[in-house]
Order: sequence, then structure tokens, then C-alpha cells
Amino acid sequence: MPAAAGGRARARQLRDEDELSLREICAVLEAEDIRPKRGERWHPEIVRRMLANSTDQPPTLRRRTV
Repeated sequence: MPAAAGGRARARQLRDEDELSLREICAVLEAEDIRPKRGERWHPEIVRRMLANSTDQPPTLRRRTV
């Protein structure tokens, strides 16, 4: 399992089962040495976006319509 998928699964588990806050989830992921896909540290906004994405696919850019 890639690190990003492992982080996503662990973050969901921490949110759903342990009911941790985003900051607490970041701290647990750091303590368990699970690294984000980009960057060196977890940030609450990244965790929020990751958990909000139910498709497990990266967001795509859409063309603006005028």
C-alpha cells in the first residue's frame, strides 16, 4: 500500500473510530512516521481535504465556463 493510501486509511480510522480532530490526526500520523505525499509534515487543511475526497482520486481541474 503506498504511503499516501496508508495515510488516508489511517486518517479515516482516526476520524471515524477515535473521533480525533484534524490537528490530533496530524500529530498521530507524524508520530507513526506516516509521511504525506508531498511535503514533510501533515497540515490540518491537507487532512481535511483528503478526508473530504470520498473517491480516493486526486481532484481534477475543470474549465471555467463564462
